[in-house]
Amino acid sequence: MAMGSELRKELASLVSSPVLWDCPLSGYTSFAIGGPAAALITVEELAELQRLLVFFKKQKIQWRVIGRGTNLLVSDTGFDGVVLILGKGFTSIARRDGVENGGGVIQVGAACSLTRLVDWCVDQSLSGVEFTAGIPGTIGGAVIMNAGAWGRELAEVLVSVTCINSSGQVCTLPRAELEFGYRTWHDHYRTEKDRVVVGVELQCVVADQDQIRNLCQSYRAKRRMKQPKGEPNAGSFFKNPEGDAAGRLIEASGLKGLRVGGAMVSPVHANFLVNSGGATAADVLELMEKVRLKVQEDSGIVLEPEVHFL
Repeated sequence: MAMGSELRKELASLVSSPVLWDCPLSGYTSFAIGGPAAALITVEELAELQRLLVFFKKQKIQWRVIGRGTNLLVSDTGFDGVVLILGKGFTSIARRDGVENGGGVIQVGAACSLTRLVDWCVDQSLSGVEFTAGIPGTIGGAVIMNAGAWGRELAEVLVSVTCINSSGQVCTLPRAELEFGYRTWHDHYRTEKDRVVVGVELQCVVADQDQIRNLCQSYRAKRRMKQPKGEPNAGSFFKNPEGDAAGRLIEASGLKGLRVGGAMVSPVHANFLVNSGGATAADVLELMEKVRLKVQEDSGIVLEPEVHFL
């Protein structure tokens, strides 16, 4: 993306944080893989985000929001556009006014981490999001992924989603108008990704604090036992086929430990492709295809990636 000095100055004037030009994205993803973005900006408040999206639309500049990069594989050549990260102004958590003690709707900024959300709910004796304990990333990314575990998913507790579109307009969408599927929010993809989730409302209920805490600790402990440690990865790489598990199918095909360059099928959990050292995005993609072909050959099932690509 050719951006002249005047355009760069104008872009920099729209935000309070410094613009990082030609910024390598490997440091912004849990895979530790990825070439440079033309620019990376941490957006601190809603008004900044509105100005940026209007500017991008006017100048026909590509852009993409990433959360904590925990479910993302970035190309080795990077991204020829602007990467946005939502900053502190999008991390709030609060109870919605006027809610009775027996339950509560909580309002959560899109950049709030799931870890912080779960801990806040434990402190407030609010039950509803325990199943997200141990899932990395932000609530905004979790909505777009319809993140879930232990037979639950975020769509079940969602009350509304507040978004901003590429014209800078803010709207709140009630759950009844939104369509979710397994690990996906269908509406998000139908809009060609031209809107940004800035906040959500979630339905919780008051419950025994010790029971909530114990359940969260149990889920986190189970995740730690089952998942690879110390090797960069993007979490579960493939979606589970209906009635089966991607990890079981990959292991049944004898693929644990399979390598392409620095990318490897984890010996700990077969549905984790890990960066065992110096892996490139090309390594991961080639390994992904080898896994998909072998599993399809052995079981007839075509695995679909859960990870997003940039």
